[in-house]
Amino acid sequence: MFTKEAYSAYFQQILELEEQMVRESQELADMVDDPEIKQFMLRIMMDETRHVGYVKELMRLAES
Repeated sequence: MFTKEAYSAYFQQILELEEQMVRESQELADMVDDPEIKQFMLRIMMDETRHVGYVKELMRLAES
């Protein structure tokens, strides 16, 4: 079984990865001119933003 510390470290790694994906998706959306591709990248960014929220909620629950 994982300890609270192990969960915390794991969730922190996942949080950093998801936050990086938000930034990279935004950067890619900013770089493209094609409106369809830009919109697609922005949808991915919104998904990644939602994932950040999920991880933060898991972190909160793991601390309880």
